[in-house]
Amino acid sequence: MRMHILAGYPRNDDSILLHIVRCENTSIHDVSIYGDFNTPNNDGIDIEDSNNTVITRCHIDTGDDAICPKTYTSPLYNLTATNSWIRTKSSAIKLGSASWFELNNLVFNNITIVDSHRGLALQIRDGGNVSDITFSNINISTRYYDPSWWGRAEPIYVTTCPRHSDSSEGSISNLNFVNISAVSENGIFLSGSKGGLLRNLRFININLTYKRWTKYMGGLVDYRPGCQGLVNHSTAGIIMEHIDGLDVENVNMRWFDGRTVQWDNPLDFRPSTVNNISLLNFHSGVYKQGRGSSEQIPLFGSN
Repeated sequence: MRMHILAGYPRNDDSILLHIVRCENTSIHDVSIYGDFNTPNNDGIDIEDSNNTVITRCHIDTGDDAICPKTYTSPLYNLTATNSWIRTKSSAIKLGSASWFELNNLVFNNITIVDSHRGLALQIRDGGNVSDITFSNINISTRYYDPSWWGRAEPIYVTTCPRHSDSSEGSISNLNFVNISAVSENGIFLSGSKGGLLRNLRFININLTYKRWTKYMGGLVDYRPGCQGLVNHSTAGIIMEHIDGLDVENVNMRWFDGRTVQWDNPLDFRPSTVNNISLLNFHSGVYKQGRGSSEQIPLFGSN
């Protein structure tokens, strides 16, 4: 099935606004999507078991995941999303959590993510493997919302773990983040599992600014759905678990100097579960804004 969607304005309050199911060669151009920001399961665009999909020049403002490829009955491959603006109380871009089959060759480029609970997310829970994914030229601001919503203000969130005790574990490999700028209330979370490692992750030209501006509680990591649920953990720049192969190049991490905020380690991992890390030109330091400074931390709020 070949389908083109141009210049639409879908609105809905309580369900997926645009759902692409088992389609081939779908193009979505110049579409604005508005959902209820306070309603769960109010996804913007869900791409299910579909191949050769192009999304470009879209504006998505909704309560649940904004762009969400997932697999129930067959693999999903060749998805490109570009030149779009997103605000959501969940994940701006999320692979999964339905992931029974493979997701392969997905590209996300030139996207602005504003005031979202989570930025770029892979949430693999059902045994499907994910490979060859690239996120590039993306500006992100993520903040805390009520913890009843999945997400803890992570700009980047990559997890594999079984949804249930008898579920299979999928893996993620060849995952690239290039030219990413983020202002966030929490750090990056990279968590594989014993049977579902994260392999060959690359972070190149990344600018991260960590700053608190809401009053919601921090100090939690979010494994939901399934797995361990919400777990107490000090805020870190990058938390890593069950990884084999991580290249970090030209990464600048800035921490806002707030006296009431207890930031923890820039890099948080146990060598027993994380192997083959390469750091080249990695910097972490406290960001101090003096009274006479004219520099402002951008929140990427314009569209």
